[in-house]
Amino acid sequence: MTISKTLLCASILYALAAVAQAQDAAPAQAEKPKTAQQKAAEKQAQQLQEVTVTGYRGSLEKAIDIKRNANAVVDAISATDIGKFPDTNAAESLSHLPGITVDRQFGEGEKISVNGTDAALNRVLLNGQTIASGDWGGNPTDTSGRTFNYSLLSPEIIGRMEVYKSPEARIDEGSIGGTVIIHTRKPLDLPANTLRGSLGYNYNDRSKEGNPRGSALWSWKNADSTFGFLTSVTHDKEDLSRAGIEFFGYTTGANITGNPNVTGDPNYANAKIPVGINSAYFQQERERNGIQSALQWRPDEKNEFNLTGLYVKGKYNNFSESRYVCPGCGDLNKLTDINVNNGYITSGTVSSTTGNGQPYAELDANYRKTEVSTKSINLRHDFNGDAWMFTSQVGYTSASGGKDPEYLMKYLLRNGGYDFGYDGRNTSVNYQNGSAANWGLPGSPAGSPPGDTSLPGQNQAGGIYYETTKDRERYAQFDASRDLDWGPIKQIQMGVKYTSHFNGTNSRGNRINTTDAVSLPDFDPGSTPGGLFDGLHASGDLTDWPTAGKGAVVSYLNAQPQGPYTLNYPAMFGVAEVTRDAYLQVNYESGKWRGNVGVRYVDTKDTSSYYVSSDVIPGTYNRVTTTTHYYKPLPTLNLAYDLDEDKVLRVSVAKVIARPRYGDLAGATSLSGASTGNFTASAGNPNLKPYQSTNFDASAEWYFAPASLLSLEGFVRRIDSYIVTTTSERSITDPTTGQTNTYSVTSPVNASNAKVSGLSLIYQQDIGLGFGIQTNYTYSKATTQTNAAGDKLNLPYLSKNTINIIPYYEHGPWSARINYSRRSPYFTQVGRLNSNVFADAYKELDLSASYQITEWAGITLSATNLLDSTYYQYADIKYAPIGEYKSGRTYSMTLNFKL
Repeated sequence: MTISKTLLCASILYALAAVAQAQDAAPAQAEKPKTAQQKAAEKQAQQLQEVTVTGYRGSLEKAIDIKRNANAVVDAISATDIGKFPDTNAAESLSHLPGITVDRQFGEGEKISVNGTDAALNRVLLNGQTIASGDWGGNPTDTSGRTFNYSLLSPEIIGRMEVYKSPEARIDEGSIGGTVIIHTRKPLDLPANTLRGSLGYNYNDRSKEGNPRGSALWSWKNADSTFGFLTSVTHDKEDLSRAGIEFFGYTTGANITGNPNVTGDPNYANAKIPVGINSAYFQQERERNGIQSALQWRPDEKNEFNLTGLYVKGKYNNFSESRYVCPGCGDLNKLTDINVNNGYITSGTVSSTTGNGQPYAELDANYRKTEVSTKSINLRHDFNGDAWMFTSQVGYTSASGGKDPEYLMKYLLRNGGYDFGYDGRNTSVNYQNGSAANWGLPGSPAGSPPGDTSLPGQNQAGGIYYETTKDRERYAQFDASRDLDWGPIKQIQMGVKYTSHFNGTNSRGNRINTTDAVSLPDFDPGSTPGGLFDGLHASGDLTDWPTAGKGAVVSYLNAQPQGPYTLNYPAMFGVAEVTRDAYLQVNYESGKWRGNVGVRYVDTKDTSSYYVSSDVIPGTYNRVTTTTHYYKPLPTLNLAYDLDEDKVLRVSVAKVIARPRYGDLAGATSLSGASTGNFTASAGNPNLKPYQSTNFDASAEWYFAPASLLSLEGFVRRIDSYIVTTTSERSITDPTTGQTNTYSVTSPVNASNAKVSGLSLIYQQDIGLGFGIQTNYTYSKATTQTNAAGDKLNLPYLSKNTINIIPYYEHGPWSARINYSRRSPYFTQVGRLNSNVFADAYKELDLSASYQITEWAGITLSATNLLDSTYYQYADIKYAPIGEYKSGRTYSMTLNFKL
């Protein structure tokens, strides 16, 4: 049933007025005895007066104070906590909290998962509002989601971060696992002319490159503390050098011809064989510059204005080179010897003497230019009346990213064959002739028009491809609250919010053919660095191979006759989303009981525009627009019971939703594989329904000493509707190349009746003599339905076991910490042949040590990824690898100062 927003808001206002009128008529009451919560606060204040605590221990006390006094299930990190962690970004700091994990495919965390839920199902709010996010376009986990890329956000601008694992009606909806609220600093909260800064240097032992980083914050306010200005600038640069061994999924041996010699199981037709085996060398320069500013004005005791802004600009240019063989995507008829073990073809010889042509192997050199930017501005007015408090906010946020452009160049193996082998631990490829001179392309026939799509693929040198993304939101919000003393009701809050969001992608590219024959030695060749592939258990020609010069590749592609640019219709889409929210929340307290109850009413309209291929004229596309509209009431209940001054019991029940990724809502199809021959695609579904879940949270917390906590938290997510991906084979024409190929297409569909449940055990203590410990362990499990084939559906990014152990020492000017974390294997996506792709268990060990030289200056030394852990992906079983990567250790030295 459709409910008018105006009627709903009027009803809330009427109810609020009735409550206020009844309160005004209520007789005066005698002063009540202090609650356990009040006593605990007084006790803590007394302890803080007795012992002055600063530094890391002080930050833990601040975080515990936030958690202790919250009505919901909340974890927090203060600014000094972030500043003293040896973390590259805020996501790494959050990963030390219970139930929070990050994916480290490119070394540093970019997005977080909360309580075993996909990162796309956890929202990030900057000062309570959406912050737009752009991605650099090369990370497979980059999606047009609703979360934020934390690698763009420098920790120095953060005052504190709160993670609401149980929702409240006043907080924006859209999270299944939890909502992260980032609070930036305000000028009137700091002394006048506060100046803080840092200068540092980072070094990565795999890229063997080092770069400076720095930050500065200046805050001013007038003598009356009624007007202030704050600005913070940050600069961060790092060079990544990632080595990888990749498998392009698996197909079967059903199309193997020629009666190869077989060892092991003779049933090779049903055995799986790698589509391709690749040796990848990825180099990226990440440079991020940001500014955050705030104006704060209190003209009188009742009014306050805050204007805050954020601008972050990042360059993520990268050069990716890879050399791969293709036993399962063109060479099944050239196999002469194979070994079959446990249903997999684990080794084979591909020969050029079978009479079926030259075996296919390719060397790619792709240079991607990417600039990612995020902007945000928010104007807030607070009015503190004698009875009412009103807050009005308007704001705008936008982000952009993508490939702008990407230069793609390839070289083919000219003569000879190869052999391959793998066992889930070790991988090898050996060419008969893998020298630089044996890689090149033939010239195109004289007189061929530029970008002629009728020529075979061996005449295509590559192309230039653009794919840019836009993400923006406008919003307006009004909130009202009133403190009451009407029985157990202590405060009532209400509000309305309007948002208009757009997310879209534009894409175009061309085909560039050769004119004369080309050879790899003509492109300023080099070789992969020595030791680059150490630790990846790779051998043969996977670890030492010729490379092309980036400048030579770009110059050649720009100088060649340019084929016409064609819109890549399958990848283009736009989603316009309008939401209208209204909420009512009642905060209550009676004796040892406290909490809140409320409801948030959500009205969402999505309009998706995309292109679909024509059934009448192959290779042409028609624009389609689809509109969906839904309404959801989302009730919440948070209840806390103070057993005594040190112990709290909590329980929470809430209905929540998380909206689908924007790209999933559009029917667009994103194609990949033109340069690798591994033809895969992802398609959207404009009829997707949002994730819907009933969340249950409970915790028992014992604050047995300052900066100390023992807690047990349980959570259950009964997900009535969620989204999974399925894979099918489809014939698709790529409009940028004009070629039609069979693609393995993944697309999202709605499923139902899943449950995620788990327990978190948290222990934190200031032991004494400067020593302390933080540790937490989370156990999660999921139950889901099965698909039509009877296979169990998996929920992405859920690790059954995660643990963090952080011993620390802080005494006098010295401070040191060790951070150890481990997460068990987790599902990431659906791959070829409907295989389930998992990331293996991952361990992280970081170290930080600091010395306060004077009251105004200190130095910090830190090291991250000391174990140089391997990020390993596999298809269903561990001896069927998908990818294995190493990003190296990072060492840094930072000088911090304040005036």
